[in-house]
Amino acid sequence: MLNRVVQKIPSYIQFLFKLYALNLGLFFFIRLFFYFVNKASDVGNVVFFEKLMAFRMGLEFDTAVFCWIAFLPVLIFSISHFFKHKFKKLYAFGFYSFLVLELIYFFVCIANIPYFAQFGTHLNKNALLWNEDPDFIVGMIFGNFSYWGYLLLYVFIAFVFVKVAQRFYKTFKFQIQHNKKTKLVHSLISFIVFAGLVTIGARGRTSDRSGLHEGLSIVSQNGFINQVAINPNFTFWKTLVYNEDKKPYEIPKSINEQLAFTRNYLGIKTAFAPNIDRIIKDTLHKKYSFVIVVMESMSVFKMGYYNGKKLTPHLDKLIKESVFFDNFFSSGIHTFNGLFSTTTGFPGILSEKSMKSYVKNPFNGVGPLLSAQGYETYFYTTHDPHFDNMEGFFKINKFQHFISQYDFDFSQAESSLGVPDHVLFDKLIEVTNSRKNDDPFLAVMMTASDHGPWKVPENIPFKPTTDNEQDRCTQYADWSIGRFMSHVKKMPWYNNTVFMFLGDHGLSLGHTYEMPLAYNHVPFVIHHPNSLKADTISSPAYQPDVPATVMGIIGATYTNSTFGINILKEKHPFVVFSADDKIGCVDNNGFYYYKTLANDQRYLRKYKNLDPVNYVEQLRSKSDSMEKEMMMIYESANYFIRKDHFLYE
Repeated sequence: MLNRVVQKIPSYIQFLFKLYALNLGLFFFIRLFFYFVNKASDVGNVVFFEKLMAFRMGLEFDTAVFCWIAFLPVLIFSISHFFKHKFKKLYAFGFYSFLVLELIYFFVCIANIPYFAQFGTHLNKNALLWNEDPDFIVGMIFGNFSYWGYLLLYVFIAFVFVKVAQRFYKTFKFQIQHNKKTKLVHSLISFIVFAGLVTIGARGRTSDRSGLHEGLSIVSQNGFINQVAINPNFTFWKTLVYNEDKKPYEIPKSINEQLAFTRNYLGIKTAFAPNIDRIIKDTLHKKYSFVIVVMESMSVFKMGYYNGKKLTPHLDKLIKESVFFDNFFSSGIHTFNGLFSTTTGFPGILSEKSMKSYVKNPFNGVGPLLSAQGYETYFYTTHDPHFDNMEGFFKINKFQHFISQYDFDFSQAESSLGVPDHVLFDKLIEVTNSRKNDDPFLAVMMTASDHGPWKVPENIPFKPTTDNEQDRCTQYADWSIGRFMSHVKKMPWYNNTVFMFLGDHGLSLGHTYEMPLAYNHVPFVIHHPNSLKADTISSPAYQPDVPATVMGIIGATYTNSTFGINILKEKHPFVVFSADDKIGCVDNNGFYYYKTLANDQRYLRKYKNLDPVNYVEQLRSKSDSMEKEMMMIYESANYFIRKDHFLYE
């Protein structure tokens, strides 16, 4: 049966499958060589399953880079096949073009081994920085015997590949000369299926929310093991074309001045050092558990601010029992901005995808800080765990458990966003009730229902009061919060758990300014009636304050390396945030300064009553000082991220 099916597959497809198998075998050999040459001293502590997973993920990266160049022979061979082999020279062109490209791939993989040993990162565009002085570099390479050894390894790999590939090609040519002609219908079906497989392979995944990216290689909390899966062609070619017009980061000449200002901004009184580390000493030592609910698109605009509709009666009720920060801001306008800043304590860097890009080393954020205190850590999401590299990012930042779409009944999903909010909340209660130990826990949850496609689940007690589908989803998300809190108040762990609710970002809804405040102004609620009296705090605060505030609530002694403070006890003079190509800040006097980078326009507003006047010229001294101080904080954050965390630097 199998032989009959294979016989109906066009010979050129069989030939390409053989090349694919050969490709995987040689890439595996190179990866194994890379592993033993570069393995870190602590690899022995990594469980075998995680090492196995790294090599398994390597197959996905190898498949992707193979499929990138497989498009050419698939197209050329298909044309010749459908014209009944009249253009046989096309086969030779397709094969030898593929051969050349594949040899380049192997060269990149071999060159990556000593490059990684030298720089601790996979081959990327920075490897081309030598092109201004090639004579020196060539002399250095060929004067080092170890590099000659890698060159010999490449020659061996290339020789094996060319010899075996030519044998496959010889067999293929024999087949097209002597085999029976394939029926047109079989050829069409085979072509459609194979072209689809190549396309999926090049994208790396079938998920509609995320393709293949470096974050998928994160299978362990060991940094080296997470590097094993990545095929260096993936990083090299990606960084070569990734933001090719973007200037490489250069450390500002005034970086020490900026760091000194940032240290003062954070209240660091010790002698200058090029960091923001400060030891926070406390003696409270309360082992409260934490549930941090990051609410999708929850702007204060939806709570009636800035002349918005009042859509959140349940959140409003919760606020009356909690500490509410009514002047709190998200770091950016995307979910990845909100999750990144809330958990790491760092501001976002404009439009960069932080959870994909900042994974070179973990941040000393809420995950590592509470893990060091003996906490069990969880992250909850409703959908694909690899979207925005959520699972990889949180795994490397010390979150032990990841609950995603694979932990729910698929029939409960409303869209590609997965299950609705009330089902997600029920899962948190279920998982928490089933815990086998008494350790305190941290649960960070990302809701999704208040986001398009706008769908309110059916067959639930909630009944919306509006016909606007977007407002209906906001009302449903709010109802889910009220339902969740009414349920958890009956749980034995409620009294010892601090609940935090904040927006990941807001939403631009009928706001007036060029950088709409409604997109960054979000609620922040801390609920723990046993220790915190209901109150409203109006001094400016932002998402990077969450880790330090958590640590302040438990009264831990720790090193704070974040851009945040304990906002229950301290105050900022201003806070900084961004919106893709815009950056702004608000201060404690009601001023809002921002600039749009696309056209270099500057604005100064008195935002409390949505004053439409631009005071940037009228109050030039105020505008200039706000911009200077804002950029000092921003550049300091950018410096630390590039220095310690950015994958491509």
